[in-house]
Amino acid sequence: MLTVGCSALLAVGQPWLASRTRVLDWHACFCDPGGDQSSLFITTFITWFQTMAVLGGALVGRLAVPRSSGRGRAATTMALSLAAALGALAGIPAAVREAAVGQRPPYIGLTVASVREAAIVGLVLGALAAFGTLWSARAAVGATLGWAWLWLVGLASTSHSGGYTAALGMLYGYEGRKGTDALLADIVPLAVMAAITAGTAWWGTRRGRPRYAGMYAAMLGPSLVLVAYLSSGFPADNTGGLQNAFALVLITMMAAAGGAAAGAWRGPCRHRLLDPLIIILAIAGILSAAGVGVAPVVFGPAPFSNPLTGTLVVAALLTLPFLPGVADSATASHRDQVTYSPRP
Repeated sequence: MLTVGCSALLAVGQPWLASRTRVLDWHACFCDPGGDQSSLFITTFITWFQTMAVLGGALVGRLAVPRSSGRGRAATTMALSLAAALGALAGIPAAVREAAVGQRPPYIGLTVASVREAAIVGLVLGALAAFGTLWSARAAVGATLGWAWLWLVGLASTSHSGGYTAALGMLYGYEGRKGTDALLADIVPLAVMAAITAGTAWWGTRRGRPRYAGMYAAMLGPSLVLVAYLSSGFPADNTGGLQNAFALVLITMMAAAGGAAAGAWRGPCRHRLLDPLIIILAIAGILSAAGVGVAPVVFGPAPFSNPLTGTLVVAALLTLPFLPGVADSATASHRDQVTYSPRP
């Protein structure tokens, strides 16, 4: 009951709070026949709200359940995930009601049906992601911190959005930005999410745990943001939000790999060659992406608007997911010896 109640409260409360604080601006006019398709930002938020409602309910319920192992743990994980998804069903009519009350014609991209569909997709996505958060404390901590930070970003964006819904994870929209403020608006949300993923990965590997697992557990939060964008569709115009989501995953993957390697640096299972290489590649990739920034739409998807930095980012992205696994394999026998050898 605790899981169902908490999940329902988050599913209903998040769209309500976002509407009242104008994080979601249902009254914005999406009536241009060409359409900038910024109405997709609303459905992205709804998907993300539902996903995090399921995760939040499952995590709260987990605190009240005695710890178990083996089949008992698997059964508990499944029961909590399903209970949280059941509670989040309350978010579907709540989101639909906000859409029906808030919108005014003419609307092109946003309909009650599209909002309902986004809520259902978020519920399913949250139920699947709940398995990972309940099995991994690192995934739970990273996703929770990312959820809190992106809510702060959304609330801060209301004073700068220009009268329309800003994209998830962004401080500004993409029109009318100039100078240092625009650059900081691009970099700060990404930098904090990178710090969260790096810190989570570091925490998960600093006691000799596998780097590979720590890296991907830390990536859960940013990955859910990208999936929420992708589930809303690919806009033909105003693609800033989707570009930002791709940049978020690129940068946070590098940060997670670097954090995982740094966590193993002083442990008994560090690898003297691969760990420094992982950290160097991660820093190089982050700096190259940050050097370009999240480029305006007219210059192409960042960080690929510059061929040199784009090549560095792609190289790091293709290389880093494998290096932590290689480092884990190279030190596996030593880890087993350290973990299981009896004390003299």
